[in-house]
Amino acid sequence: MSEFKTHFLGGLTAGVATSAYYFISQPGTLNPTQLTAVFLCGAIGGLLPDLDSDTGKPLAMLFGLISVIIPVTFLKYVSDYFVVTPEFLIAYFVLAYLLINYVILEGVKRVTRHRGIMHSIPFAVFCGEAGALVFLTSGKDMAVAAGIAVFIGAMIHLILDEFHSIVWKWGFLPVAKNSSGSALTLKSNSIIATISVYMLVVITGLPILKLMGYDFYGNALVTLW
Repeated sequence: MSEFKTHFLGGLTAGVATSAYYFISQPGTLNPTQLTAVFLCGAIGGLLPDLDSDTGKPLAMLFGLISVIIPVTFLKYVSDYFVVTPEFLIAYFVLAYLLINYVILEGVKRVTRHRGIMHSIPFAVFCGEAGALVFLTSGKDMAVAAGIAVFIGAMIHLILDEFHSIVWKWGFLPVAKNSSGSALTLKSNSIIATISVYMLVVITGLPILKLMGYDFYGNALVTLW
């Protein structure tokens, strides 16, 4: 299994590649702030499969980031129902931090196991879709770029794990570890976990398809969003 630093660098590579693509091939599509956000999305995507790790830097860093990103993302919607005052913001962000780090985090630890469904291709797809959803209000280009960066970052994570599941005997003979094949997979040993992630892929994909101009799921489903 790759180390935290390796995965983080892999995510940074995804972020740099995606930002560079938009900067060079589609100049003016994204502004400097958006390009920076896309770069950071790649870095985060490179760590997301390690959400199923009960301990260590990846989980602590991920939930630290999530406890900032999620409240900020939903602040616009929350402000429609509450008066945004300094005291409200303090209570809102502190409660969100406590909920995410001491309730949701413990729940994730209990229901996941390392190298489970979160180390799979469908989970990487879901991560990309979730990344796009976060930036839906920023427009189609930003949402797509962020989703791509997160997806590539997550896929690089899986590829690195597979690469490190091979050891070289006598310096030239590749020998697969027991963990080989457990990252670049389409399912996990848990049927419930596998079905749940595929359902998330479909549900999360609906608003993205609508954003892209596709509506072949039917208006009845898409209008739920």
